[in-house]
Amino acid sequence: EGQPVAANEGALVPAYLLHRYKAEEAAKVLGGLDYVYALRGDGQTALKPVPPSEQRRALAALLRTVQAGALTLPEALLRRIPPRPPGYPRTRENFAGRTGVSFDALAPAEAASNLVMSLLFNGQRAARLVEHHARQPEQPGLREVIDTVMKATWGAPRQPGLAGQVQTVTGYSALHSLMTLAADEATTAQTRAIARLALNDLAASWKAAAARDATRRAEYGYGIELIVKFRENPKEFSPRPALEPPPGQPIGATACDWDTPPVFFVH
Repeated sequence: EGQPVAANEGALVPAYLLHRYKAEEAAKVLGGLDYVYALRGDGQTALKPVPPSEQRRALAALLRTVQAGALTLPEALLRRIPPRPPGYPRTRENFAGRTGVSFDALAPAEAASNLVMSLLFNGQRAARLVEHHARQPEQPGLREVIDTVMKATWGAPRQPGLAGQVQTVTGYSALHSLMTLAADEATTAQTRAIARLALNDLAASWKAAAARDATRRAEYGYGIELIVKFRENPKEFSPRPALEPPPGQPIGATACDWDTPPVFFVH
């Protein structure tokens, strides 16, 4: 009581990002290895890949967190976050935004989807996906992961209103993360080759889609433009400044099963 209504913005952050630690846990399953520091003669299995079914279950769980239904803020809540009054500036504990003094309704979705996409398209994880799939074809490969992510974002049926704008935000987050992977000189050449081929295929499919769907012509056109610029000079590619999630510590997750509701505590 007696505090500015704009303070609701700060209370939103931990609730909106309640899943952030579970997402990190789930991402470790994808392209993951089950290993122990075994000793000679102790009878332990030192190393084995995570079963393919578990990896695909982890991917599906991660993609559920970037769906419009999970990220779109309700209108009633948005009307309760007015511009901040003098003396109550935004801090690093708030979502950054691109709309000036008003609360950016799409910024939380961008921050949350950037978090997940950067985990999915991490260069080391992508290289493991390529290697493990080559050694065991039943393991999910990098191209399967890319195609699944793009189908869940760019390929999802477009929703009306703010939810549709959230879908656009998550789609561009996926695209920028894939381009970052394709330009990553620290990962393997085959990983970059697969990522760049996927980008070429996306540009071709979006060109055809733009001709069929006038409502998304701008969205597809800008995506194609980004890919064309990347293709012209990958070494000069630099990802756009991302809206990062506010710092998460000292809140931590105690539960170990990433597929169950998390239990949180404050140190």
